[in-house]
Amino acid sequence: MAKKSQEFPGNYPSLLIKVKERIRSAQYAALKAVNKELVNLYWDIGRLIAEKQQAEG
Repeated sequence: MAKKSQEFPGNYPSLLIKVKERIRSAQYAALKAVNKELVNLYWDIGRLIAEKQQAEG
């Protein structure tokens, strides 16, 4: 028995593009949030090390 080919609505390609753009946008926003947190963490670690060095020096 032959399968019927699926037909997509005429606006399917544009919908797919919008979905992909939304996914990429969310991934980029998540990446920026992670990077921001890591930078804050590294600055805080540096501050803690500097304070420890000043207290001992």
